[in-house]
Amino acid sequence: MPKLKCKVDQCAYNKTGLCAKNYIDVDGPEASSKKETSCKSYLFKDVETSYDYEFATMDSNPSLQTEVYCDATQCVYEKGQRCYADRIEISNVDETTAKDYKKSQKPSVTECKTFEPRD
Repeated sequence: MPKLKCKVDQCAYNKTGLCAKNYIDVDGPEASSKKETSCKSYLFKDVETSYDYEFATMDSNPSLQTEVYCDATQCVYEKGQRCYADRIEISNVDETTAKDYKKSQKPSVTECKTFEPRD
C-alpha cells in the first residue's frame, strides 16, 4: 500500500495529514496531467459532516498506509485500478481551497500530485 499524505485541509477524513478512511478512490480515467485527477473520497468538512464523521470513527486511527484505488489509467503507477507508487500526495488544486466548493465534490477541488503520465 502507498504511504498517503493528504494536504486537503478541508477534507473531513484528513487528520493531521493522514487519511482516516481505510481506502481512497482517485479519479481520472481520461487524465493526462495531475489537474485532471481528483480524490473521489473527498468529503467537505463542515459542522454536520465533522460531527457525523467523528461519531462514526471514534475508535479508528488515521494511517500513513492507505489502500488507493485508481482510475487514472494513463498514470505510470496505476495497474489494475490500484496505485503502486511508494508514496502518494493528495492536495488542493493550486491555491484553490475546498471551501470554495462547499459540498460540491467537484473534481477540480483535489488532485493527485503523484500522477505521472505514461510514455
